[in-house]
Amino acid sequence: MISASYIPGKSLIHKSDPRIKLLLLLLTVTLFFLSLSIAAMSIYYFLIAALTIYSLGLNRLLQAMKMILPILIFVVILTPPFYKGGDSIFIIKNMVILSSEGISQTLKLILRFSGITVSFYLFFACTSINYFILTLEWFKLPYNAALIITIALRFIPSMIMSYTNIKDAHKLRDTNTVKSKLHTRIKNTFPTLVSVLILAIKSIPSLSMALELRGIGLDTERSRYSVIISKNMVLQFILSGVIVSVVIIIAVYM
Repeated sequence: MISASYIPGKSLIHKSDPRIKLLLLLLTVTLFFLSLSIAAMSIYYFLIAALTIYSLGLNRLLQAMKMILPILIFVVILTPPFYKGGDSIFIIKNMVILSSEGISQTLKLILRFSGITVSFYLFFACTSINYFILTLEWFKLPYNAALIITIALRFIPSMIMSYTNIKDAHKLRDTNTVKSKLHTRIKNTFPTLVSVLILAIKSIPSLSMALELRGIGLDTERSRYSVIISKNMVLQFILSGVIVSVVIIIAVYM
């Protein structure tokens, strides 16, 4: 079982200890859920975006943002009318449509969604799935539970990729070049979803054999193909502690 999200590289993020990367990921995600100022959230987001560009390139960052673009559009459209505090900017028939508080809350939600998405994308793109499982085991999570998490994370991008490929294959069979209406496109989506479901069902035997080869369900002790080896783990923990301290100070005083 190979994760489609991992992108091999030689950046500092790739070489860092996966246990420290997981701790920093949890810290970053937690900070984005706190009630922080727009300035602090912007600093966190642009820092993570800069690390993503450094480790993976600008195209990868844009790819991650493209995945949540529909969500961000809905946030921009639906959030402002529910927050009417502050100065009124746009009013229709005595109804506040856009206010300063609405803009502030919209920016916070955009930064929150974007920051969390890019954080997870950076972690899984720079961390091999094998080391991710070993990291979860190092934190005393049972192997079966760790494997279930990794399988779920693997199948999300796998099913999305299958859906895209099947949809493109159906388009090649469609001889009607005229742009179809919305209800027609929705109707044509059903065969694609059925094909994805059939593909997922057919993959069950392969997944079962893979789990059996990994020793799932056996009472014998499992062998290990790889282990986490970190020569500078202590130094990385110290640097991580400094980073965490700086981040907390920024969160408190901004």
